Amino acid sequence: MKQRITRDDLKQLSLTQCDNLRKIWTPERYQIALAEICLNAETEEYANVEFSIGGVRIRPNGAITIQDLRAIDGYRKQEDDEGFSEPTSFSKDQCLPLLSTGEMIEIMDNLQFKKFHFYLLAGTGITGCEVGSFRSELKEKILNEGFEKKELCDVLWEMIVTQL
Repeated sequence: MKQRITRDDLKQLSLTQCDNLRKIWTPERYQIALAEICLNAETEEYANVEFSIGGVRIRPNGAITIQDLRAIDGYRKQEDDEGFSEPTSFSKDQCLPLLSTGEMIEIMDNLQFKKFHFYLLAGTGITGCEVGSFRSELKEKILNEGFEKKELCDVLWEMIVTQL
């Protein structure tokens, strides 16, 4: 099962869509992101660097800086054989998230499902998680009346544990 979007998925976006994605994205530690870096200013050569977010700083002027986890933990190589070194932090404006399935569900929930239908239901009969709104007889079979609401991750984990 595909766990997150890819660079190719991001390449399909228009510039406006990229800007809109940046606006609804809240970078957090350990998320995966893609940053555009300049390799050669004279030839205007750019490349995309995939990295794990190690930290997020908001400056007094509101600018957001995202730090590479490898730089914070000291694992990033300072320079390559040609003397080039990748940046250790990036402006949020230079980055796009490689969203995981969970991160996309969270964004969908925050957008309150505008313009589309989205519904996700998981339950053990005792505990359950419902994201979105949908009326169905199936819902009543999966969730008993008075079920305990939990996070989707916790419900899925409980379902796996019962199979162990």
